[in-house]
Amino acid sequence: MGVEEASKALTLFNMEFLSSVTAMILAVNLITQVIKEVFLRENIGQRIPKIITLLASTMVVSAYHYRLWIKSPVIFDYSIIELLFLIFLNSIFIAALSMGNYKVLNLTKDKEVRKMKEQMVINEVKLQKNHEEKEDFGELF
Repeated sequence: MGVEEASKALTLFNMEFLSSVTAMILAVNLITQVIKEVFLRENIGQRIPKIITLLASTMVVSAYHYRLWIKSPVIFDYSIIELLFLIFLNSIFIAALSMGNYKVLNLTKDKEVRKMKEQMVINEVKLQKNHEEKEDFGELF
């Protein structure tokens, strides 16, 4: 076994592994969980872990994008602005996926279902009220 093969066998995370979205999410979740367990109290608000997740995401994405920049700046058209914008955008994307915000689509569906149920209840009440009014009106004649 060569030195190169041995170093690959000993590393759990490497930049090739971090090139996938799944690996970035895993890395961000690991960093966030360790920081939460070591440094944060249990009764801390939800905002602090989200900020930590965003910072960890920025760190992981920046490391990967910086490596790409050093290796081949033509990927970003030699533009530092494009590099920074992609770091910003991808950091938010990875942080959102790490925090489970992909469920936003389901939340909107849940909101629609909830609205439909509320409307059904309102319609049933109106129907019941109309039915009672008809019964009262029928007794008059």
